[in-house]
This record gives sequence, C-alpha cells and structure tokens, in this order.
Amino acid sequence: MSTRIAGVAARQVLDSRVSYLMVNLMESVINNGTAAGVRSRGFTLPAAGKTGTSHDGWFAGFTSNLLCIVWVGYDDYSDIHLSGSAIALPIWTEFMKKAAAIPRYSDMRSFSQPSGVVDVQLDKLTNLLATPSCPQTYTAAFIVGTEPTNTCDQGTGIHGVLSKIFGLGTQQVEPPQNGAPGENQQKKKGILGKIAGIFKDEKQSNPPPKPAEPTGNTH
Repeated sequence: MSTRIAGVAARQVLDSRVSYLMVNLMESVINNGTAAGVRSRGFTLPAAGKTGTSHDGWFAGFTSNLLCIVWVGYDDYSDIHLSGSAIALPIWTEFMKKAAAIPRYSDMRSFSQPSGVVDVQLDKLTNLLATPSCPQTYTAAFIVGTEPTNTCDQGTGIHGVLSKIFGLGTQQVEPPQNGAPGENQQKKKGILGKIAGIFKDEKQSNPPPKPAEPTGNTH
C-alpha cells in the first residue's frame, strides 16, 4: 500500500500493530524502566524513548508530535564513564518540558492504539495472566491472538519450576502424632535439608574402600 503526502510517495513498510507494540515497549522504558528519571524530573506527558550507553551517553525519545535525540560524549570517542540515563536524559527532559510550553508542540497526545491490539494485566513474577492470587501486576499490549493464555497460578511459570525442583506444594502436611517423644515423629526436612541429604545419601551409598590386607610373612 502506498499513499502520497505533500507530493512525496509514501509506502507502508510495517504493520501498524507491530509499530504500536514497539512504541508501547518504549513507553514502559520511560514509565518504569531505565528512563524513569524523565518522570521523576517532572515531564508527565505521553512519551516513549530509549537510553543508550557505550563510550558515550544517548537518549532518544519522542512524543506524538516531536522527536528529540541527545548525545553527550567526547569528539575522540574517549570513554565518558557515565550512562545515557545520567547525562543525556536530563538534557532531553528539560528540552521537552520547554517544548511542551510552545503552542506548536503543546498538543502532545497519547499514542493511538490500532485495532487488533489488546491490553492485558500480567503478573510481574511469571509474566502470565494475572489473577487475584498474583497482586503484583503490570499492563502489556499484545496483538490479538498472541497474548498469554495461562494464568500466574497455574504452575507454569517460576512457581511451577521451583515446585518441580524442590517438590514445593506437592506434599500434604500431616497432623502431629501422639505417643512417646521421638516415636513416629521424624522431623521434616526443609529445602536446604533435602539438598544436604542428597550428598549424605551419596556418601553412604559409596563408602570409602577398606584398606588392603598386608601380604607376605610377618615376623
């Protein structure tokens, strides 16, 4: 598909849904990630961006109507030993705060979500669909049909992995036994005890060899 804008032929090269997902990811960089300093420094309008650090420091960010890229470094590519979030981001933030006060750029709107994209609540620990049993959540955008279908309490995430390794949640707690002290009251092992028991059992199953009996005549 191609269109003509101001006498210039334009051709769409990226699915609008994929484009929005990338923007959404870069919004999360500013809202919760390495560029969260943008918010703490007082720029609250909708924006997306990405920090960059090598020998120098970068921050590239944009709103619905303005793009700004800040580079800080040495001409000879000497290492500046500072991150983009520490040296480039503050400059970008102050510039955008000033730009937002100019009528031409003041109308900074939320990024438009195209049809075919859905927002879902995910559990921060497992990155699966959140339920009331997983209260630490965040919102993520997905192309319809690609969003997770398992929930955080179905044992398919990190909790499930730990359960398989250590047997967590697979044993029922038995009531205390009556009787004499020590009778049928073997103390249950914790996780560290189970690990230690592995090495103990290995040691018992492979006892050290007996010393060889002396040969020959003795006087």
